[in-house]
Amino acid sequence: MAMSQPPAASSSLPCLVLDYGDEQRTSTMYSVTDGAHRPCDDAVDELLRGKKRSWVTSHGWVLVWDPATLTSYLTREKNKIELPSLAKPPVKAADCVLSSEPTDAGGCTVLLAAKSSNVMWYCRVGDPAAPWSWVRQEYDVGNIHAPADYVGPTKRVMYRPASWRGKFYYQRPGDEIGVLEFSPAAGPVFSVLPMKGVKLVPVGDCMAAASPYLLDLDGELYMVYIFFRNIDFNTVKDVGVYRLDFERKEAVRVDGVGDHAILVGSSRAFAGWCPATTFGLVPNSVYWMSTYDGCLHVYDLEHKTEEVREPCVGVAKPSPTSFWMIPAHT
Repeated sequence: MAMSQPPAASSSLPCLVLDYGDEQRTSTMYSVTDGAHRPCDDAVDELLRGKKRSWVTSHGWVLVWDPATLTSYLTREKNKIELPSLAKPPVKAADCVLSSEPTDAGGCTVLLAAKSSNVMWYCRVGDPAAPWSWVRQEYDVGNIHAPADYVGPTKRVMYRPASWRGKFYYQRPGDEIGVLEFSPAAGPVFSVLPMKGVKLVPVGDCMAAASPYLLDLDGELYMVYIFFRNIDFNTVKDVGVYRLDFERKEAVRVDGVGDHAILVGSSRAFAGWCPATTFGLVPNSVYWMSTYDGCLHVYDLEHKTEEVREPCVGVAKPSPTSFWMIPAHT
């Protein structure tokens, strides 16, 4: 595997936060740059151990809701952006996605999509032409195909949504990509785009399952697939990175992503990225935190090699959950 260079500046980010829930007062940060364990800083520890509810994003911002004051805000590296108050909080199990940097002049939509139901919450930041208030809304993007005796939820949900050029994209069955756009006049508008090659789950003895992630990488929309051998989710057979070509309506596999490190997985699954050399990571790589074996898999796209790291080795007790904290890189 290609050796990474020392980081340009000393930093504990990017990192995996090993979250122990209520089992101990202080959680641990695992630095993927040097493999060191460090105590969480006061801000992160307060989010985890306090009574506030929080959701991490691929932009590095964390959305926080305070039940004592009903206030909400975005925070990142000692920066804070106030949001509207929210009387009833969204569910903890939700994906939080920002349409852009919340400091952008054109404004930003903050989206929370429940993982297990067709409910979303959204508000606008920094846009004088649009209201900032939080809106809770049920949406309809179709039903799942289920057996006659199935008694669970039947509505489809937005699966691991990601933002690109102000819109939100999510995976749909077959050769389709779902799109969510917020119109000043009509509110949220859903549509579907054909995308040949999106259904990339191989069959046979070698690869039979895949875990997909969408992300905006330097202005292009990509999809990352972690392929597993048969039903053994502890064995990574292949990692594929695909650029979504909207002119050709096709997902095109790429050979590499240059001096970038893609960060995916963990218990609060989303995809993000970092400039690799700047933060001392392996260039042209995918870092995938598996919830199946509790290991961090580092896949070198150029050399097609894999390194398996154990973030919980060296700590008092393995962490049941973890999530990424990604530094600002814009």
